[in-house]
Amino acid sequence: MFKANITINELLEIVVGDERYYEQYIFDQQFSHRGWSGMVAALEANPQSLLDRKKITLSDLLFFELLLEIDNLENQLGKNFQPLCNAIKQAPINLFDNVENTELHEVLKIWQNAFEWSYYDEMLAGIEQNISLQSQKENTPAIKSFQALFCIDERECSLRTHVESNDKNAVTFGCPGFFGVEFYFQAEHAKFYDKLCPAPVTPKYLIKEYDVSEKRKHDLFYTNKTHQIASGYFSALIFGFWAGFRLIKNLFKPEMGPAISNAFAHMNEQGKLTIENKNIADTENGLQIGFTILEMTNRVQALLNGIGLINDFAPIIYVVAHGSSSANNPHHGAHDCGACSGRPGSVNSRVFASFANHTEVRKLLKERGIDIPLTTQFVGALHDTAADEIEYYDVAILNEKNKIAHSQHQQTFESALDLNAKERSRRFASINTKAELKSIRKAIKERSVSLFEPRPELGHGTNTLCIVGNREMTRGVFLDRRSFLNSYNYKTDPSGQYLTGVMAPLGPVCGGINLEYYFSRVDNYKLGAGTKLPHNVVGLFGVANSSDGDLRPGLPWQMIEVHDPLRLLIIVEHYPELILKSIQSTPAMYEWYLNEWVHLISINPDTKALAYFKDGAFTPYKTLAKEIHFYKDVHSLIEEAREMETNHIVHATQENLPVYLHN
Repeated sequence: MFKANITINELLEIVVGDERYYEQYIFDQQFSHRGWSGMVAALEANPQSLLDRKKITLSDLLFFELLLEIDNLENQLGKNFQPLCNAIKQAPINLFDNVENTELHEVLKIWQNAFEWSYYDEMLAGIEQNISLQSQKENTPAIKSFQALFCIDERECSLRTHVESNDKNAVTFGCPGFFGVEFYFQAEHAKFYDKLCPAPVTPKYLIKEYDVSEKRKHDLFYTNKTHQIASGYFSALIFGFWAGFRLIKNLFKPEMGPAISNAFAHMNEQGKLTIENKNIADTENGLQIGFTILEMTNRVQALLNGIGLINDFAPIIYVVAHGSSSANNPHHGAHDCGACSGRPGSVNSRVFASFANHTEVRKLLKERGIDIPLTTQFVGALHDTAADEIEYYDVAILNEKNKIAHSQHQQTFESALDLNAKERSRRFASINTKAELKSIRKAIKERSVSLFEPRPELGHGTNTLCIVGNREMTRGVFLDRRSFLNSYNYKTDPSGQYLTGVMAPLGPVCGGINLEYYFSRVDNYKLGAGTKLPHNVVGLFGVANSSDGDLRPGLPWQMIEVHDPLRLLIIVEHYPELILKSIQSTPAMYEWYLNEWVHLISINPDTKALAYFKDGAFTPYKTLAKEIHFYKDVHSLIEEAREMETNHIVHATQENLPVYLHN
């Protein structure tokens, strides 16, 4: 019998014996079943992550596991078993001691750098040449048909390019997909809050949904009547045949259903939101419900200043968030918006549009130097990146002139979505890229809702770049869906005061996404998740391979098989000394660059010279790639480059002929 207040150290004394080996024993014990100790530690720090909240700590797990081991040892060896230290002759190892680099390590490091820079160099050379071409002409249209704010996500990069190619007077911007509005969201009748901002941010605000007249659809297959004896017996027989029929039907005609993860269902487009807070005492669980006028204004001003949109506003400005719908995907969070903690950004887009349309917010913005015309209206929207569809919010507020214009712009977006589907199809073996556009688009949508399709979307597969600068740097460039694009205008921020806010999330969000794919690709068994086909969802917080008890820490093969393990290259258009000052302003931000978890290149606004950040300083960088080839149009390029080209770039010349650069 153990005493009631026994400690972990006392249990380790029974099992191990020598205190010098305790740390190594616990390390080996927990790594013998991957994932669980990390999951418990995460839940201890963030208990709200569990839908059914439980109090659990890492020390509880260690204590419980040691008790089980002692029971097993007594059962096998008797109560007088000897501790492990009696049979160990090797001295304890310092698990966290510095590891000396071997010759193999140095060779692998050289190879990795060569692999990465064979791509980076071509891309930088292409951007340099594009800047030279663009400087010879006026890119920004004098009269803008509309402007659109997209998430910096590389899956939106391609859609932006096609929108601009379909409407030469359209201008697009990129910013983190939570649009600078951090809050928890509670859908009507929901029991839990969804966090809709970057993971490191802790919101103080709550947005609640209400007045939803439409009920969510439910699938009869999931009725609780099957849990009862009599009704369960008969329903199992009936539903069994029905399920078999639907399974065969889905093979030939996949379609959206209530059981499928639907990005558009995250928020009801007809519902209302508690956006404005008129009483500061209006709170729930310590969270302020809605935002005050001043808080709205501060966030709109910060975002517009950050992306350089402070004047020359178009009649309609779309705020386009993104999410992903898929039937066969236990790793759903990896496909939605990373800036929204793995959720669709529809609520964020709608909330920001409401902020920017608010009359009182406009008055305060005008006092601060941002004069948005009364005729300019913001419209929230959500782009489903798996099905390539768009839904618009609150379009009823548009004036008559903008309603007519919106109908025309919808056609522009539809044409862009067709081209986007075609571009995506290059990496899908089951789709003929040379087929008719509408046929490709239909196939793209069907694969997103097909239970038989393990690759409804490749997520962030192939991401390699993050470009912070004016759109003219990359406007017309075919970036192969590999670039995070963050709009930033150094001319509106000569001192770099807004640059720090722009750079702050790039490491944790963009760099974090890139490293997640990098490590999962380098060693998919230990650091990834293997094939997702046998994955079982565990407690809505992880996956395990069939009956295997290990939680898989990374991404499945079906998301990273086309990904090249390259670290993220961040390219910033500003003076090197200001960029250095910005990244050094926060130690947590600086370590991303100092430790080379991401690469950093500056483009001097005056000379257009490149400089590479290494060992705490910027040094000049000269590109090697020079040769240019031409394609007649983007269709022929996509069709001829069906296999993933890992080190090629394309951009459009004055004649709108794509340019193809290679070694």
